[in-house]
Amino acid sequence: MQTVPINITGGTYQHKSKALSAQTTINLIPQKQEDPFTKSDYILESFHGKTLFASITGGKDRGMLEHKGILYKVSDTILYSVDSTGAETSLGTIAGVDRCILVGLGDSVIVVANGVPYHWNGSTLTTITDSDLQTPNSVSHLNNRIIYDGDDGKFWVSDVADAETINSLNFATAESNADDLKRTYVLNETLYLMGDKTIEPWWNSGVGLPPFDRIQNGTVPVGLAAIHSVGNTDKHMYFLGTDNHVYRMRGTSIEEVSNQALAREIEGYSLIDNSHGFCVNIDGQWMYIITFPTGNKTWVFPEGGQAFNWSSGVLGGQNTASSYAYAYRKHLVGDSGNGNIYELDPDAYDEYGSTMIKQRDTAPLHGGLVGAAGKDITISRFELIMEVGVGLLGSGQGSDPEIMLSISIDGGKTFGTEMIATIGQMTETLHKVEWFALGQFTSAIIRIRVSDPVYISIHSAAADVEVGI
Repeated sequence: MQTVPINITGGTYQHKSKALSAQTTINLIPQKQEDPFTKSDYILESFHGKTLFASITGGKDRGMLEHKGILYKVSDTILYSVDSTGAETSLGTIAGVDRCILVGLGDSVIVVANGVPYHWNGSTLTTITDSDLQTPNSVSHLNNRIIYDGDDGKFWVSDVADAETINSLNFATAESNADDLKRTYVLNETLYLMGDKTIEPWWNSGVGLPPFDRIQNGTVPVGLAAIHSVGNTDKHMYFLGTDNHVYRMRGTSIEEVSNQALAREIEGYSLIDNSHGFCVNIDGQWMYIITFPTGNKTWVFPEGGQAFNWSSGVLGGQNTASSYAYAYRKHLVGDSGNGNIYELDPDAYDEYGSTMIKQRDTAPLHGGLVGAAGKDITISRFELIMEVGVGLLGSGQGSDPEIMLSISIDGGKTFGTEMIATIGQMTETLHKVEWFALGQFTSAIIRIRVSDPVYISIHSAAADVEVGI
């Protein structure tokens, strides 16, 4: 019998061969510790929960934007402004049901929805009707001009400080490849023309009509799969490529941030062009978050970290966060199913009263952990080394929180009966989280789950192991 350390941390990585890796991490963020003297190099910590910021009239969230200190939101067919108290003001009608793209210009807000551009000028919402403007699917802003996509690879540029006026000569064509232009996007003074086969970076030269020129040798042979999957940090633009990989770009450089296993899963989704994403900076760490409604999954890609799943409810499906804006010093998300706006709250461990399951399925445990590859092992005791005594004050759910453990011996296809241990009430700061007599097996995956609305910080694990014959 020997006691061995177990690596309990990690992100979601499900290989085609589940026996090789069926790792799953839901609502727990894998974090590498910056201080070399911490107990563990990597930990798993609760991802932010949600608290209610505002309940907006209407239902389906179609997009949000913070501009000049005001939050704007399209809910169903209405554009609203929402103040710092969560009070709404109806500004006018945005027809259709599809997701919207919103950008700011001066005191104005431009909205493109269902191929129609709208202009909120601070007092009136009108439809932009310039005859030179073709049916746009996207809108962006650079150097006091509004940029729309058009037909046949064209993009159109507005007059300075005037979103509604487009000179008939103020257009150009993404010309490196004869693909369809799907979206214009601007980051750090670079205009990206994102087609279904290539992405062309352009710069604002200030010369000619339009005053933009293609960056020579900057075109990348990757297409955009979903126009609403694009988001950006302060340095990088993220998006879903047509090859089912998630990419990020900086200038003219591009790199994959997903892996082959995830690309294989995305390929299995019957529809991906309805995916939507955004970037958020939480606790000083940038993350790209993309949701696949058809695949019923939300993936989080922390910069410099491992990807994991963000889920609403108890079944491990997608999160309901549909759009994002940082406003009033709050990280705000719109709910895909109703008019609610939630704040991502580091001190909330549920979703506005709804259960938020935290789950980790480990890498396979086997004889190789103790230098006995291929032999059966028996685990007589398994201990989670984690923050304890996290119970909530009072007598309701979370006052005496529990953690469930179950085992799969068939590569994560099925799991056995859950065994319950307690994490410790508020005063039980020396509590041990452990299970006994886990059984004998050749290879096993351990699943741990927490449903109580309490802070979870898992540092490592240990097991008492005996090698079989």
